[in-house]
Amino acid sequence: MRRNFLMVVLAVLLLVGLGSAAGAAPARVVSLVPSITENIYVLGAQDQLVGVTSWCNYPPEAQEKTVVGDAFNLNMEILLSLEPDLVLGDANLVSHHLQSLADLDIPVFTIQPLTYDEVAESLVLLGEVLGHADAGEAAAANMRQRREELLDQVPEDAEVSVFVETWNEPISTAGPGSFLHELITMAGAHNIAHDMDEPWGQFSEELIIDRNPDVILLTNFNYDEVMARSSWQQLTAVRDGRVVEVNPDIFSRTSPRLADALEALITILYSR
Repeated sequence: MRRNFLMVVLAVLLLVGLGSAAGAAPARVVSLVPSITENIYVLGAQDQLVGVTSWCNYPPEAQEKTVVGDAFNLNMEILLSLEPDLVLGDANLVSHHLQSLADLDIPVFTIQPLTYDEVAESLVLLGEVLGHADAGEAAAANMRQRREELLDQVPEDAEVSVFVETWNEPISTAGPGSFLHELITMAGAHNIAHDMDEPWGQFSEELIIDRNPDVILLTNFNYDEVMARSSWQQLTAVRDGRVVEVNPDIFSRTSPRLADALEALITILYSR
């Protein structure tokens, strides 16, 4: 487990201890990121959820909650009107809101899971914070069990190279340190962006052509644009019809649906 996630764990344990001392879990919670909103429903804590962002579209019932903005722009007046006991967010996405929330004396709990196991562990921590500890443990165990069952489907002699295009202007992808890179590796495939210096970032089109992936995954709904790129026409993935649009929500959110992403990836790679 990485140092930054351990720091969050320590902070959460302190928060949980204070909550236990007070004798109650937070009754009114606002979620600032879609993944945490999903996880609140997984835990069965949706009755505590009073506010979400406009990006929180899953499960569909989440869209019935009061919208406080998105990850980049919050309506503090609406947020304050909800009288939250706790605001939940991802440390990467809401860092620019933390001081504003602190100035308003609103308690904030952030997590920053970067791997499959850290996502599972974050469910445990979130369950403890919200008073649904058993549900958090069960959700984490289910994620781990699904992974083991899915990995049994991966051929031992798998040799498939993959490129994931997460954005097209400029062309960007996922490298080491991202959960997408980890999913590709778990699925027995080779990420052609394996030597990137950062988990998420730009990637050279020249390198894509040189490394010639067998499969290209798109999370940006830009299939037609990709297929029309003249310089990509000789790529193996394009020539063999293995350019695939995937559900960006399950491939980009740190929720139990990462297991769905792993299942979809294994199907794409080995069902021909």
